[in-house]
Amino acid sequence: MRLSHNMNSLRLNLGYQKTLKDNVSAIGRISSGVKINSAKDNPNKIAQSESMRIQIRSLQSAQKNLQDGQSMLQTADGALQEANNVLARMKELAISAGDGSKTEADRSAIQAEMTTMKDTLNSLAKDTEFNGVKLIGDENVSSNEYPSYKDTVVGAMVGEKVRIPAYNISASFLHNDEGNALSDIDLTDPDKVDQAIGVIDASITSITSIRSKYGAISNRFESSAESLEQNTLIVEKADSSLRDTDIAVEMAEFARTQILTQTSIALIAQSNNFPQDALKVLERIR
Repeated sequence: MRLSHNMNSLRLNLGYQKTLKDNVSAIGRISSGVKINSAKDNPNKIAQSESMRIQIRSLQSAQKNLQDGQSMLQTADGALQEANNVLARMKELAISAGDGSKTEADRSAIQAEMTTMKDTLNSLAKDTEFNGVKLIGDENVSSNEYPSYKDTVVGAMVGEKVRIPAYNISASFLHNDEGNALSDIDLTDPDKVDQAIGVIDASITSITSIRSKYGAISNRFESSAESLEQNTLIVEKADSSLRDTDIAVEMAEFARTQILTQTSIALIAQSNNFPQDALKVLERIR
């Protein structure tokens, strides 16, 4: 008589261990909702998924930049609108000072209000800021013909940025083509009224030009934000197809492995009874 291992039970046990492992994996994917929980689950797909997740976070960060940039431009535009109102009042005062019926006292009163308007314009330039950034009162600007620039990253790739010009709309920085500054306007002298009106008109043109530039950048920010939102949704969908669990497929896998596990247990128990049955046969022969 020769004794040997129960090879049938061993083979059944190997199959049982594999099926049990698959069953546990299916349960994990169903419970977590993610089919790639670690690099070993799918080395190729995990690299793609992580790359997409980094891209998603980068796009979301760029969207925040656009929102902040839009808010900064809106803040500046509100101040520039007020600057236009101030300049409109200054032109009214200049035209009023050109009235030949005005006395010196009248012109002095007009000049006093003009000085107040200049101070208001200077305050707008000095106090208008967004998170400490000044777009219309930049002290580094020596001339509005050569503004300084604030770079804003608006995408997830290298070089995707927008340059926002910064100006200084203080009265001393607004002037006409001859270099006569708004801060030097003197309405007490009737002979300088025409010059004052010309300087104010040039200042209005400068402020309007700045608002137009900011408006164009604001429109670009808005369109870029919409584009980034669409791109983010596309990448999120692609990442979801790689990483997220297909519940229907995993439930079918769970049911399959559950049946196989239970069947393996029953077969192993039956296979383990074979040696006992052989011994019983030998006992009868004796």
